[in-house]
Amino acid sequence: MKLATIVRSIAFGLGLAALSTSGCLVDNALDLVCDDTIEARFNAYAGAVEALVNVSQDLKASVGASCVAIAKDLGATDVPDLSNLDDPKFDEKLTQACTKANEAIKAALAAKPLLAVEVIGGECRIDASAQLACESKCVVSGTCEPGSVELRCEPGELSGTCDAQCTGECTVTTGSVECQGGCSGTCNGVCAGTCSLKDSNGTCIGKCYGECKGACTGTCDVVPPSAKCSGSCKGGCSVDYKAPYCEGKLVPPKCNLDVDCQAACNAQAQLKAECTPPTLIVTLDGVGDGALAKTLTTNLPALYVAALEYGPNLVEAGADVAVKGVEAADAAVDALGCAALYSTSILATFNASVVASASLSASIQASVTINATVGVGIP
Repeated sequence: MKLATIVRSIAFGLGLAALSTSGCLVDNALDLVCDDTIEARFNAYAGAVEALVNVSQDLKASVGASCVAIAKDLGATDVPDLSNLDDPKFDEKLTQACTKANEAIKAALAAKPLLAVEVIGGECRIDASAQLACESKCVVSGTCEPGSVELRCEPGELSGTCDAQCTGECTVTTGSVECQGGCSGTCNGVCAGTCSLKDSNGTCIGKCYGECKGACTGTCDVVPPSAKCSGSCKGGCSVDYKAPYCEGKLVPPKCNLDVDCQAACNAQAQLKAECTPPTLIVTLDGVGDGALAKTLTTNLPALYVAALEYGPNLVEAGADVAVKGVEAADAAVDALGCAALYSTSILATFNASVVASASLSASIQASVTINATVGVGIP
């Protein structure tokens, strides 16, 4: 059986092991040379796997700690110990701990209190500099201008400081913004919908499930033309942004890049994204000092990031790596010359990707389940 065929059968997750076995030029048994494009492709995918391993470790630590804390705070017993990240059964124990946390939350919500979760701040910024540096090695022929973040960021995903009219959504971490739409945090004003807390005059001073017309803490998705966004504006500004950054993907540059190499570079940028957890204010029937409200306010932010901010990008990045890796393996069925040159790194990369992918899946799935129970979504 040929090497690429073996790789296809065991490396479905990321397909990395065969990347260095395509396009290789074999001069003789002792002089193995790989085509520059294939070498760049392998290095890009190896970099993506390294980023995958790092983010997987970070997520399983934060998600595991949050689930254990919630479960114990709500009185669950026999909660697994997740202090050792190198425990070979860590993923299994994480799932058990998060299941106990989820069951404890459901029990606390059995009386059907009005649960309000206000989301203030929080964002993920892709590592655009890492992607641009990686892509510079993917050029097939000629030269390639990588372009700017402003030009290459997906429509609606560019953010930054807007000194004029914010035509997208505005997120403030301190203070408030005048709002005429959905508000992720506290709405101080008129709520066209259900308000979790009102003052003696009937004015909304809590979470508005509907349209908020007033001062919004957190993220407002419709800012009136007369209002100024003092925080981060995402999706449109009437003038050029200051300090722009991208919260989505960078579209490919308009030059001749190896598509598999570029896909791996994009995956690296997604996997190296820096995410800032939001501040969550949780209340039940307008009160925030109960056990459930306290533990969710403290521990839910990490699960929110994993499920709703970070998770989708990681899943997509992993899928991109998997598809392009398998495609490269398919193309490499008859080109085995470079396997000897990279055999050690191929095996290490493959093993690391399998372990990291499993951990990542366990962390994200557990986080999604708990967020669904609480009823939290991206505003």
